[in-house]
Amino acid sequence: MLPPPDHATADAESLFRTTQIAEIRNVEADAIRQIEAKKEELRQLIGTRYRDLIDSADSILLMKSCSESITCNIGSISGLIESLESGEGADLGAERVGGDERMREMYGIGCRVKYLVDTPENIWGCLDEGMFLEAALRYERARIVNRCLREGNGEIEGEGAGEGWNLRRNFPLLTHQWQIVESFRAQISQRSRERLLSMDKKGVVEMDIGAVADALASVAVIDALEPVVVFGLLLDSRKNWIVQRLNGCSFVRGDDGKIDGVFVVSVLCEVVKIIQVTVAQVGELFLRELNEMPLFYKVVLDSPPASQFGGIPNPDEEVRLWNEFRGTLESSMVMLDRAYIARSCSQWVKDCGREIMNQVGGKYLMDTLSSGRELFLAEKSIRETIDSKDVLEGSLEWLRSVFGSEVELPWSRIRELVLEEDVDIWDDTFEYAFVQRMKVIIDSGFQNLTKSLDVSQAVHAVPGAPDKFANFKAYLNRSSSDGGIWFVNPNAKRASVPSTNTLTEQSDFHSCLNTYFGPEASRIRDAVDSYCRDVLDDFLCFLESPKASLRLRDLAPYLQTKCYECLSTIVMDLKKVFESLRHSLHSVENENLQPYTIVERSLFIGRLIFAFEKHSKHILILLGSPRLWVSSTTLSVLEKFPVARHSRLSSEYSSSDGPVNQMLTSPRRQTSLAAAALFGSDDSTSSNLENITKSVRDLCITAHDLWISWISNELAKLLSEDLGKDVGLATMTSLRGWEEIPIKKEQSGEGGSEIKISLPSMPSLYVSSFLFRACQEINRIGGHVLDKTNLQQLALRLLEKVSCLLK
Repeated sequence: MLPPPDHATADAESLFRTTQIAEIRNVEADAIRQIEAKKEELRQLIGTRYRDLIDSADSILLMKSCSESITCNIGSISGLIESLESGEGADLGAERVGGDERMREMYGIGCRVKYLVDTPENIWGCLDEGMFLEAALRYERARIVNRCLREGNGEIEGEGAGEGWNLRRNFPLLTHQWQIVESFRAQISQRSRERLLSMDKKGVVEMDIGAVADALASVAVIDALEPVVVFGLLLDSRKNWIVQRLNGCSFVRGDDGKIDGVFVVSVLCEVVKIIQVTVAQVGELFLRELNEMPLFYKVVLDSPPASQFGGIPNPDEEVRLWNEFRGTLESSMVMLDRAYIARSCSQWVKDCGREIMNQVGGKYLMDTLSSGRELFLAEKSIRETIDSKDVLEGSLEWLRSVFGSEVELPWSRIRELVLEEDVDIWDDTFEYAFVQRMKVIIDSGFQNLTKSLDVSQAVHAVPGAPDKFANFKAYLNRSSSDGGIWFVNPNAKRASVPSTNTLTEQSDFHSCLNTYFGPEASRIRDAVDSYCRDVLDDFLCFLESPKASLRLRDLAPYLQTKCYECLSTIVMDLKKVFESLRHSLHSVENENLQPYTIVERSLFIGRLIFAFEKHSKHILILLGSPRLWVSSTTLSVLEKFPVARHSRLSSEYSSSDGPVNQMLTSPRRQTSLAAAALFGSDDSTSSNLENITKSVRDLCITAHDLWISWISNELAKLLSEDLGKDVGLATMTSLRGWEEIPIKKEQSGEGGSEIKISLPSMPSLYVSSFLFRACQEINRIGGHVLDKTNLQQLALRLLEKVSCLLK
C-alpha cells in the first residue's frame, strides 16, 4: 500500500535535503526500471493467463447457470409432487423430452460461442507464424459462425414470456467477444501488407515466393480484392520499398559530410535486384503458362474445405454459408490478361528507373560518383547484379517447368515471358544518367584546370629589368647566367655505353626545354598536360563498357570540344595580356615598366605558347584521332620517339607509316572493350586541333613580333650611333679600301652597257657588329626553335631599318 500523500511528500522532501542530485537521479532511474519490469511482468502474466482467464469466466458463468438451474429445480419439486398426486404425470414425459431438445440446441450454441472465444488465440498464433492466409480464413469462418448465431439461433423461446433461453442473457460476453474478433480484420490486412515490405537480416525485401503468395492471398480474402487490385498492390508495395531505400541514402554520409558513393552503389544494386525479382514473381504469381494455374490463384483457391468448422455439432448452415463465400471468391478470381501484365510491368520498371534518377536529399545519387573510374566500378557492380543467376534463384524452378530445361540467362527469359519486349534495365535507367554524369565530370576537370591557372598573374610575375639593364647596351652585354638562354653545354661528357645514348639524349633535351621555358612556363605546361592526361585516362576508364562504341560516338566530340574551349580560354587570356603589353611598349606615357620587362613578358608568352604547341603530348593526343587514346600503348610509343622529333609530333601522328600507325595496325593490340571501340573509330583528326594549333601559332608569332619590333629598333639606333661616330664617312674624299666593280647591264638590243659601282673590299665592322648582335639575340631566345615566320620577319625588319639609315 502506498503511503499517505503527506508522508510521501515528507519522504521526497527529506530525500532532496539529504541526498545529492546524482544520487536522486540514480534513485529515479531504479524506480523507472522497476516500474518497467513490473509492467513487463504483468503483460507476460496476462498474456500467459489469458486462456485461464477465459476458462475462469466460463466456469463462473456455468456455476451461476447451474446454481440458478438447481434453485429452479428445487422450487419445482413441490409442483411436480402435486402434479403426480392430481394425475398429471402423463404430461411429465413430454416435458422431459422438450427439455432434452432444448439442451441439445443450447449445447450447439455453446460450441459456436466457444469457437468464437478460441478464434483470437488461433489468429494470434497464425500471425506469429506468418500464416496470414490461414488467419484470414479463420476470421471468415468466425464471421459465418457469428452470423449463424445472430440470425438462426438468436432467440430460443420457452413457454413463458420470461422463462425461455435468451442468447444475450446466457452468453453476455458474446457481443464483446465478436468485437474482439472483428478487430483482427484490420490487423490481418495490415500485417499481410507489411509482409510485402518486410526485410530479411541482410536488409533485403522478402524474396520467398511462397510467403509473398500467402500475403497477397490473405489480403485478397480479408479485403475482398480482385486479382487486378492485388497485382497493383504488389507493384506499389515494391515501388514504395525502392523509394524508402533510395531515400535512406541521404542519411549515410562519409567523413566529409557527403553521401557515401560506395553505399549508393550497393543500394542501386539492391534496387536492381528487387526490380528483377518483382518481375519474376509477377510472372510466377499471375501469368498462366502451359495451362497451369498461377501460384496466386492456386494458393487462394486451395484454401481449406468446410470441414474446418471442427467442434461445432451439425454445422449445416455454416457449411452452406462457407460454400457461398467460396463461390463468390472463385468467381472474383479472374485471370489477368497477358498484355495487361506486360504493359503494367514495363511501365512499373520505367517508373522505378525515374525514382532512381530523382533527387534524394536535394541531390542526385549519380552526383556521389565523382570520377569516371567510380562510374566504371558502379556500372560493373550493377551489370554483375543484372546478369547474376543467383538473384533469380527463387524463380529458376518455375522457369525450368516453363521451358522444360535449365535456363542459363534467367533475366532474359523472364523478360520474354513477362515483359514481352526488350526492356533493358541498364539502357532504360542508367545509361543516359551515367553518360550525363561523365559529361559533368569532364566539365569539372577542365573547369578545375581553368581555375587553377592564372596565366595573367604568371605573366605579370616575370621579374622587371634590373638596374644594370638600364640601357640597351647593358642588356646586350648581359651574361648567360641571366637566363632566357637555349644552350646545350658543349663540354658535357656523354656516356659511351650505347644502350644509354637514347636516355642521355632525352635527358639533355628535357634539360634544355626546362632551361628554355623557365620554371613557371614549365609548371603551367605540365599542369595543362597533366589535367588533359587525367581527364583522358578517366574517360577511357568510363569507356570500358559494352556501350563503349555508343559512348565514344557521343562523348569523344564533347571531350575534345571541352578541351578546345579550355585551351581557347587560356589563349584568350594570354592574348589580352599581350595586347596590354604591346600597348605599354608603344605608349609614351608608360613609366612603370621598362621596355626590357615588357619584352621579357612577351617572350614568356611566346615560350609558353610554344610549349603548348610543340611540347605537350596529351593536348595533341586528346585533340587528335580517338584511335590514339589507348593510353597504355600510345604513351609507350611516345616514350620511344627520338627527342629530335618532339617538335614534329603532330606530323608523326598524321604520317601513314609513322610509329603510331604501325602500333595501331599491330596484331598485339589491346582487347578491352574501350580499345576495341577506339580502334574501330574514325581515324580523322578533330577540327578543334587545327583551330587551336592555328590560334596558338598566331599568338606565338605575334608575341615574338613584339620582341622583333623592339630589338630591331634598338639595334638600328646603335648602328646609327656607330655610323655617326665614324669620321671617315663624313669626308668627301674617296674612301680607302673601296674598289670599283664593273657590272654589265643587259639590254634587249645588240649589246649592253657597262657601269661601275664602288664597293668595300671587306665587310663593314659596324654592319658586322650589327648582324652579330642580331644573331646573338636570336640565339639567346632560342631562335633555332622559333617559327620561320618570326625569323623572316626579323630579317625583313632589320633590312628595312638599315635601308632607312643608308638613305
